[in-house]
Amino acid sequence: MSTWSGISTALSALRTQRVAIEVAGQNIANVNTPGYARQRVDMTAGIGVDVSAISRLHNAILGDRSRTEGAQLQDLSMASAALTEIEAVFPEPSSYGLQTKLDGLWSSFADVAREPDDSGARVQVLAQANSITDWLNNAATELTEITANHTAGLTNLVKMVNGYAEQLAQLNVAISQSVENTQTANSLLDQRSHIADQLANAVGGTYLTNDANQLSVTIGGGTLVGPSTSATLQVASVGGTTSLQWASDSATATVSSGTANGYLTAINTTVDSWNTTLDTVASALTTQVNAVQTTGFDRDGNAGNNLFTGTTASTISVALTDGDDIAASAIAPAAGVVSLDGSKADAMAALAMATNGPDELYQDLVVSLGFAVQAADRSAETQQSLSSSITSQIDAESGVSIDEEMANLLAYQRAYEAAARVLTAIDAVLETLINRTGVVGR
Repeated sequence: MSTWSGISTALSALRTQRVAIEVAGQNIANVNTPGYARQRVDMTAGIGVDVSAISRLHNAILGDRSRTEGAQLQDLSMASAALTEIEAVFPEPSSYGLQTKLDGLWSSFADVAREPDDSGARVQVLAQANSITDWLNNAATELTEITANHTAGLTNLVKMVNGYAEQLAQLNVAISQSVENTQTANSLLDQRSHIADQLANAVGGTYLTNDANQLSVTIGGGTLVGPSTSATLQVASVGGTTSLQWASDSATATVSSGTANGYLTAINTTVDSWNTTLDTVASALTTQVNAVQTTGFDRDGNAGNNLFTGTTASTISVALTDGDDIAASAIAPAAGVVSLDGSKADAMAALAMATNGPDELYQDLVVSLGFAVQAADRSAETQQSLSSSITSQIDAESGVSIDEEMANLLAYQRAYEAAARVLTAIDAVLETLINRTGVVGR
């Protein structure tokens, strides 16, 4: 090897090791950067050493699996959160729950049955009845607010999704114009991967990369992100059903996972189902109490009128305003004398134990809701475990290890120093040759 080629060899080593040092430093600097995949300098030996590529250590198969499982996790987590919100509407067992108020109503009926002529006991019946209807009205309102809040959350989510889609399309263009296996290209790929993960968490979808390394995203067969373009989604409500639509033609954009699907399930199914179940409790209360009340006679001997109106949780109310209108007696007035036997009041108190009565229906609601919450929590926890396992595999391959990078950095520094020493040695040889050749014997 000639002296001049030695300089070239040492110089190539200096340049290559300097790039390797920069890449190791970049890995360390981005250890906590979301979506960052560690990079590695691939070197090729020839006349000296050159950087053949700066590889991005990313497993595309694991990345796709992570998006799929992450979208499913967000869906299940949203389902669990929605049920937890619904469960909070029914604080059982507690003094604030409906069961305590139902117990108070039946107890007040029993008091009237014992003392039919006690006006205070009759007023207490109305107070307890009003307490129940207020609770049911408030519960229905809270369930409606949960739906409204989730609808607002879905609207905000869709705005973010549209932003993610637009960013992905722009990154596709930038990546197609960049030089492959360079730090610039790898940085763009990291950004795209991170945004794609966020998009998958939001709406799921299918993610495919073409030969030009451009990422396309489809949802329900429709293209959300193309090689250089993106579509826009919107939230729509038709016939009481909320859905996602393509803004271009108002066609339905079908989602089957992600936070968006969790929102849609809660809005269209979950909250409504428990609201309907609560309505059956209100209907049973109205129907069964009125059935007894209207067959009895009040304190003045008049035929009883309905105690409750409305058959849903949101519409139920107390129809009577005077305690004397409670039809506690089963015996009609005779010869102008009003009977106060209290048997009808006793029958209304006995509704506490009625088959398919308001108590039984409400207790079934609370128990069923509790099981539903537990099942949703377990499903979310299981999915979390699976998603975490995949994330751990990705971190093992793409994550930055400070210890490993420090060791690499030290090795590159020593290689750089060695190349510098070679260059120094060649310089010393050249100095001797140039400055001392031909001076012997002078």
